[in-house]
Amino acid sequence: MSEVEKRKHFKKELYRLWGMHFSRDYKVNRRDLMKGMAGLGLSASAISMIMRSAPFGAKRAWAAEGGTPEERAINAAKALYPNAKKKTITIMHPSGSGGNMSPFTAEWKAATGFDVELIEVPVTQTHQKGMQEAVAQTGRYDLMLPAPLSLPDFAESGLALDITPWVEKYDPEVFDGPNKLEYPVSDFGQKYKGKIYGLYCDGDWWLLNYRKDKLYEAGKKEKAKRAVVETWAEYDQLAAEMTDKANDFWGALEYRSPFWNKFHWMTRFQSKGKLYFDKDMKSNADSPESIKTVEDMVALQDYIPKENFNYGFTENYAQYYAGGRGFFEFGWPSLWRYSHDEKGAQSIIAGRDSNGEPTQTGISKVPGDVVGGELIRADVMPFAWDFVVNAHSAIPEASYLYAQWLCGPTMSMRSIPNEGGYFDPWRNNHFLDPSPEFFEAYPGDFLATSYEAVVDCVPEIILRGGSEYHNALDINLQAAYNGQKTPEQAMKDTAKEQNRITRRLGKATQVEAWRALAAMYPAALKKASGADTWGS
Repeated sequence: MSEVEKRKHFKKELYRLWGMHFSRDYKVNRRDLMKGMAGLGLSASAISMIMRSAPFGAKRAWAAEGGTPEERAINAAKALYPNAKKKTITIMHPSGSGGNMSPFTAEWKAATGFDVELIEVPVTQTHQKGMQEAVAQTGRYDLMLPAPLSLPDFAESGLALDITPWVEKYDPEVFDGPNKLEYPVSDFGQKYKGKIYGLYCDGDWWLLNYRKDKLYEAGKKEKAKRAVVETWAEYDQLAAEMTDKANDFWGALEYRSPFWNKFHWMTRFQSKGKLYFDKDMKSNADSPESIKTVEDMVALQDYIPKENFNYGFTENYAQYYAGGRGFFEFGWPSLWRYSHDEKGAQSIIAGRDSNGEPTQTGISKVPGDVVGGELIRADVMPFAWDFVVNAHSAIPEASYLYAQWLCGPTMSMRSIPNEGGYFDPWRNNHFLDPSPEFFEAYPGDFLATSYEAVVDCVPEIILRGGSEYHNALDINLQAAYNGQKTPEQAMKDTAKEQNRITRRLGKATQVEAWRALAAMYPAALKKASGADTWGS
């Protein structure tokens, strides 16, 4: 740690201690305060001088910084309110997420003065609505909730405000400390070209859900702790063995429908030690590893119900927990939550024992492939949501502070389990120190498994034009799954179109952004793919 960093850390911790001392929410008495300052390396004489001679106003100024992200956000927003150009923070958010915010609007208003207006848009239109605002520059939305996939386009268009200075000033505690978001999601989920454009609020890396009761009935068991299978070959084999077509029970409920199907390819292909592109941004979609991935996924379709060629995530979820039709299903954390909600979601697989432990369901890290003697997992994170500050907002700083407040360690512990929303766990304290209400929403071994899996996370194609790269992949995978193209032809066509997109957008700038994104991959996958030698 450099001297500048040491001084910055010392100042932050000193402010935190005084903030907790003056706060009603913490029992940090005078003795504890002095012990804390000693822990920072201050001598007894220095502590005595501070306690005796530092002006009360200075101590109050230190305390005003706040001992927590939530306190710092409230204190700063309260100070901004009297001179704010508008008094209501407007938030564009994806449909279904309002329940994570609306119950806390009155609390925020009482603490800061600022009201909140929620503007709901369809999940699939958050990117489109944002890009329309980039052109119109109305400032209608102060905050937006897109997926990280949108960050490059929002940043390059001038829509997303660089919030790095406020992150450094107010410290939301997402990059360090006991409540942080783990790397690499902390970086690829919030940054673009080294700057912070999003404040993370929803953990969306996939896990593999499976029917534990069916596994044991068949006389089988998990391959390892938190891994029902370890390789894709084992996954394919078990899916085949657990399929019972006569009773409409299927080994795998993988998506084969438009838009949704590509996420399976993203995780399965990259576990072979290849990334979406090579060092110079040439698409790897037509690589032997990619073609083999698609061939295997086509072969697996014998154990997938035909409805999955049309089902989106809502229907696919329901056939797993409410219909009991499948053994395996990859899903976001909400799938586990709904699976254990017998009353609200009408799950028929919500069984628990006397200790509250799930008896019908199991949770596992995603499978991988052995590359160079090492098991490589590439756990894709489709979607997730970020708070993004509109650069055209009349109250950008206050808007950022609301996001920091709602996403704080304590507030997020309250908002995530709330009914009527779908934000999911992401901070370390969610996994390692959950409240009883939080654990009830995500019972069993889910939180521990998700915490282990985060280090294997890989991004979508989070680049400018990301949705175009995705669409090229989506269309051609769909053609392969439906037998309209061979896997080889489909992936050659994908690569051709993706390379064309790169040239149109400007290869040099795309290569720069791609290498920055590749640098955020898990270490094992960077090594297997050679990306650890690319530089910038």
